[in-house]
Amino acid sequence: MQKGRATFIEITFFLRNALLLFAILTAVSLILFPQFADVLVRMGIPLLTLIMFLTGTLPCLKTGKAFWWPILAFINALFLTSLLQYYMQLDPYEYPHLALFCASLYTGIAYAVIQPKGTLIILGIATICAGSVYVDISKEVISRTNGNDTLYLVKGDTVKMASYFICYPSADEAQGAEIIFLERIPIRYEKGTIVTFDEMFFKAEETHYTSEAFFSDVEYAWRRIPFPNKSQKEIALEWKSGVAGEDITASLQHNLWSTIKTEITAESKAKNRTNIIALRVTRYKLKLMIWFGVFLVAFGIIQRITKRNNYV
Repeated sequence: MQKGRATFIEITFFLRNALLLFAILTAVSLILFPQFADVLVRMGIPLLTLIMFLTGTLPCLKTGKAFWWPILAFINALFLTSLLQYYMQLDPYEYPHLALFCASLYTGIAYAVIQPKGTLIILGIATICAGSVYVDISKEVISRTNGNDTLYLVKGDTVKMASYFICYPSADEAQGAEIIFLERIPIRYEKGTIVTFDEMFFKAEETHYTSEAFFSDVEYAWRRIPFPNKSQKEIALEWKSGVAGEDITASLQHNLWSTIKTEITAESKAKNRTNIIALRVTRYKLKLMIWFGVFLVAFGIIQRITKRNNYV
C-alpha cells in the first residue's frame, strides 16, 4: 500500500514538473515570438490549469491526510468560481479562464488547510494566477463607441470617453505624454433648462449635476418635449456630461485598484501629416491581488533563505 502510494506521488511529481518545464518554454516562446501570442496564451491557460490542479493534490499525497480534505478544498473552490460566473456572466470561450481560476483557488485552499507551514510561495503563485484571471475577465474597454473598440483622435482634440476626457495634445502642448486623461467636471443644469440630445428636446424637471451618461438622469431630471416650439428650439443647449478638468493621467496609470492601459492599435505611417491616431483604452480592475501574490512569493523565498542560513 505504501509502495503504491509512493509510486503515485512520484508520478504526480513527474507530471507536474514536466508540465512546469513545458510552461516555462511556452513563456519564453511568448517573449521571443510575440507574433504567436494568441496561440501561446490559448495553449498556456489549460497547461497552467493542469499544473495548478496537480500542485493542489500534492500536499494531500505527501502528508497522507484523508482524501476528503482535497475534496473539501475543491468544493470551496468550485463554489467561489460559481459565484464569479454568476456575477460576471462569462461567455463559453472564457470558460478556460474559469477553470484556471478554480484550479488556483483549489491549490491555495488545499495548501492553506492541509500543509499551512512553509507554503507562502505556493499560496503566492495561486494568488497571482487567480488574480490574473480576475483582472483579465473583468477588464473593460472604455474606448468603445458604437460597437467599435477603437477610438480615433485628431491631434489637439479633447473628447469624452467613459467617465473621463481624453486628449491627444498638439506638438506645442505635448509634455512627454502622448495621450492625456482629464477628469470630468459635471455641469449644473438649472430647473427649466432646455437641452437637445440625440435630436430630441428635454426640459429639466429639477436642478441637478450631470451624470456620466444622459440616460442615468433622464428618469428623474428630464422631461421630453415631444413638439418643441420655435423659441424652445432657439434656446435649447446641446447636452454635455461635463467639461474637462485637471490632468489625471499619472493617477490612473499608477493605481493599484484600477489601472488604465492605452494601446495604439493603428497609426498612419504619415502620422505627422495626417495628425490622426487610433487607440484602444482598457481598464483593468483590482491589480492589487496580483501584487499581493508577488509579495507572498517574495516573502516566502526570503523565509526559506533565512531558514537555510539558520540551519547552516
